[in-house]
Amino acid sequence: MTRPLGFKPDFPQTAARFEAWWHRQIIDRPPVSLGVKPKRPMVMPRKSHADWRQRWFDAEFQVECAIAYMAGRQWVGDAIPFFNPNMGPDICAAPLGVELEFSEHSSWSVPIFHEAGDWPKLFGITPDFDNVYWKQIEIMQDMAIERCDGRFLVGMTDLHGSYDILAALRDPQMLCMDIMDCPDMIARAGLHVSDLINQCFQRQWDKVRSTGFGSTCWTTTYHDGPAYVSNCDFWCMVSHEVAREMILPCIEKEMEPLDRSIFHLDGPRALRHLDLLLDLPKLNAVQWVYGAGGGRASDWIEVYQRCQRAGKGVQVIAADAEDAMTVFGQLEPEGVWLCVGGEFESEAAAEAFLKDVSRVSSG
Repeated sequence: MTRPLGFKPDFPQTAARFEAWWHRQIIDRPPVSLGVKPKRPMVMPRKSHADWRQRWFDAEFQVECAIAYMAGRQWVGDAIPFFNPNMGPDICAAPLGVELEFSEHSSWSVPIFHEAGDWPKLFGITPDFDNVYWKQIEIMQDMAIERCDGRFLVGMTDLHGSYDILAALRDPQMLCMDIMDCPDMIARAGLHVSDLINQCFQRQWDKVRSTGFGSTCWTTTYHDGPAYVSNCDFWCMVSHEVAREMILPCIEKEMEPLDRSIFHLDGPRALRHLDLLLDLPKLNAVQWVYGAGGGRASDWIEVYQRCQRAGKGVQVIAADAEDAMTVFGQLEPEGVWLCVGGEFESEAAAEAFLKDVSRVSSG
């Protein structure tokens, strides 16, 4: 049985709601992730660093900041306190030899393949999980596991899919050219890198399950067994044919180790590939991210309805409570996970919203 968390004593109920959600079922109501304004100002650790890179590599500072944040929040509804070990979206390219550069909030890779003729080198590279970037992920995880004391979950890092890693190795625009010039080589490279993604996932999952809890990551879903958010941001740049013939087999391969999966569909240009996802038998749910300038969740109700008609759950990333309820009222409550933007003024206001969700759920 799932244990309570020190920062969230009602975590077993949240875990049960998410497990029902994976199956498009409801226990008492759908899972609802929301925030409440802190009762008092947060006291966060302060430390001077020479540059952003040094700050990212200060594992103790990263872990202590996360713990201070979790300790200062009210974990109402189904928001989950967890530590997110993060070195940016290209971390899975690091074992293949890329260097990362850092800004305040993200990082990016420095490509190591500069022409199409470099691709055969990929198959001779043995992934190095002792490189400084991947090692830092594991140092942070180990430190968080040591210090969590049952108060919060320790999650998995941001594992982008194979074609995002190929883009990190080469450059997104040049990868598009290579798909045109040497498609067979790129298709082979994509499947090869899918094996690396699965190795990365297994290393992460081994650490997480050693805590006695299950899977969570930046999407803050939860499952007692192996689960993750599959993704391919790169495929917004390619045709439906390329997505179907080259990228989809990699997505399917990366889902093989998972008991539960949700796909991160990012941006309107990626919507043309939605039907490919909805045909995947191992896919449980879709996270639709309409992005900055894309309006509100209520502008995309038809997308959520398409997912539900195909038998998939949905994560609704709403701008605020009104937006969330507008969408929720147009969907079947089974299989909906509401994520409410902004912060409620008080715990009482958040609880009142949760009662409204329960009322609509029971319909």
